[in-house]
Amino acid sequence: MRHPSIYLALTALACGLLYACASGSDSGSGSGGGSGDDAQAPEGGATEEGSTADTTPPPAYDSGTGASADTGTAVDSGTAVVDTGTSGNADTGAGMDASDAGPVAVAVAAGDRHTCAIRPNGTVACWGANESGQLGDGTTTGSAWPVNVQGVSNATQIGAGWAHTCALIQGGTVMCWGHGANGDLGNGASNQSTTAVAVTGLSDATAIGVDGYHACALRQGGAVECWGYGQDGELGNGAAADSNVPVAVTGITSAIALGVGSGQDCAVLSDHSVTCWGDNQYGGLGNGSSAATSTVPVAVVGATSASSLAGGIVGECSLSMSGTVSCWGYGTDGELGNGASMNATTPVSVTGVSGAQALGAGWYHTCAIPTGGKVQCWGMGTNGQLGNGNTASSNLPVNVLNLTGATQVSGGESHTCALAGGQVWCWGDETNGALGNGVSAGSSAVPVQVQQLF
Repeated sequence: MRHPSIYLALTALACGLLYACASGSDSGSGSGGGSGDDAQAPEGGATEEGSTADTTPPPAYDSGTGASADTGTAVDSGTAVVDTGTSGNADTGAGMDASDAGPVAVAVAAGDRHTCAIRPNGTVACWGANESGQLGDGTTTGSAWPVNVQGVSNATQIGAGWAHTCALIQGGTVMCWGHGANGDLGNGASNQSTTAVAVTGLSDATAIGVDGYHACALRQGGAVECWGYGQDGELGNGAAADSNVPVAVTGITSAIALGVGSGQDCAVLSDHSVTCWGDNQYGGLGNGSSAATSTVPVAVVGATSASSLAGGIVGECSLSMSGTVSCWGYGTDGELGNGASMNATTPVSVTGVSGAQALGAGWYHTCAIPTGGKVQCWGMGTNGQLGNGNTASSNLPVNVLNLTGATQVSGGESHTCALAGGQVWCWGDETNGALGNGVSAGSSAVPVQVQQLF
């Protein structure tokens, strides 16, 4: 992991050399911005700079739903107005617009500096940085437009890490692609792959979580297995070592949901309590201490009614069955959403969020979707990843502008994406093309529509 103080220095230097942070431009090269950064990345980790994004739109392709493939390459101008839910016309921009093709995605996942989405027919498209092959198109060339992941069909869930991506396939298998030096791909090897490979030994997975250089899967029956980087105990098997094949998390037999962060992982158990394992230097395990890491699960204090989780770089948030949200761990930039800017070793309530239906966490920010589909975000906002029209951080939830009807949200290092009305909208850093609108410079503090997903 990388340490927060290191990332702050790098961000300040990059902003000074490349462009003004205050203008909304971003030097970030990852998936969920912040003034801090986690401890040092594992050896063999992805480079910070990433690959140059290709801004040439790819040829249109058939959606697989029986409709004819689009024959044009024209895309929306990027000035489209986000649908507010009060009109059937989502966009008045010229050219081919994704909204004109009907629903184009059923799931979205933001990684470090890339993003992926599942189409209605189960195929996957990715865009953004690609230095380790995390776009899965057989190359290491970045793209500011969605490109097809090779060899993946019937995907039902998608997860993205710092430089690798995994998909849950209908029937329970898992496929991964991208960075593999730490066993990230779970296929028994320790090298990258620019196309999807099958994770060894998984045939009954029901959910996946991906972050950092590792991943975890929830198996039918409630067991959890993890693979990849494990030197801070992220694999939960009692060891502090990497594994290029899945290993069982110690003592978990009744998990119902996962919250995989880059430094720590957590699971909701069948009684709706929460248990976590991995790095604990900022209280990310929620057990009342920040003294040491744990290579086996420990109980989160006071978590008794959790339904789902979202893991950040050194912290975690929990959605309760009643729709409230609590967070713990690193909080210097307002990541805990409680009006304070300090760490917490046990869960604290996020202010003003009620009736939440979904959560998504980036490196140093988190977003929730309350009833009605508006998106609220809090934490680090220096690259516009909070989506409220500016680049200030916030220790209280703020509304993402002009976006309603959201059903899913996912955060990267310094960008965020949401699924709304079958379309994908992204905001924040687009230096590596992670917003999928053909732009690979600067940032957007308001949502823009991902293009060419149809």
